[in-house]
Amino acid sequence: MALPSKILPGFAVSLWMQSGATPTSLSTANLSVWTAQVATIVGTVANGTGAAGVPVNVEAVPAFGQDDAMANFSLAGARQSDKIPTQSAPTSLTITAPWNPSDAGLLLIRGDAYSGVIDRTFVIAAVDGGNTIAYAFIGRVSQFQIDAQPGAEAKCVFTVHPRGNQYGWSNNT
Repeated sequence: MALPSKILPGFAVSLWMQSGATPTSLSTANLSVWTAQVATIVGTVANGTGAAGVPVNVEAVPAFGQDDAMANFSLAGARQSDKIPTQSAPTSLTITAPWNPSDAGLLLIRGDAYSGVIDRTFVIAAVDGGNTIAYAFIGRVSQFQIDAQPGAEAKCVFTVHPRGNQYGWSNNT
């Protein structure tokens, strides 16, 4: 993919998710296929059939992708210790969004969090001009809370936890 090195400063990011109360997540192989797979969730379907996804109105998309997990060890009675890379661990995303009780996407997310067993495909689309890079992953939502402070805009906070190694990168070029 040539675009990741291009999309650095000045890109815009949006969060999308599969619609429907009981979604069928994309297969792991299809998470990195833009045409007719990821593009259907992001809503950029060229054939006019419409999108299978809904945008999630978020204040900001937190850091996303993979982090290296580390194991620490030390030897008893010795001064030596070390950190060993053990795996590529998916990053959980804690997201703040303006709460709107009629927002279809937030209602699905709240239902998913209450259920705790719904796997859904999420896509983070980074756009720079006419180019899009998508990070698509299978995730479960948890910890949905509504913060309705008097005198302030109501917000909701939830966490999306990626499932294992079920993610893919794709772009539209």
